[in-house]
Amino acid sequence: FHAMDTLQRNGYDLARAMATLVPQGGPVLCRDEMEEWSASEAMLFEEALEKYGKDFNDIRQDFLPWKSLASIVQFYYMWKTTDRYIQQVR
Repeated sequence: FHAMDTLQRNGYDLARAMATLVPQGGPVLCRDEMEEWSASEAMLFEEALEKYGKDFNDIRQDFLPWKSLASIVQFYYMWKTTDRYIQQVR
């Protein structure tokens, strides 16, 4: 909807609308939280989740003290979209 609105506001001039949507110098590429974690950290997280549930403070304190609390919470919500989570639920 945002892109369509931008196109309309720019008189359906595609080049102008794209220039509005994409910052000078090209698009900003974002990495999601899953890419920031190693496989061993993900396994530690899953082990901690089994032990503590969603008590992210304890997970951080006992299993992943080098990760920020925000990073752990963000990873949890990204992890819930993975096949590993679905297999665990089953």
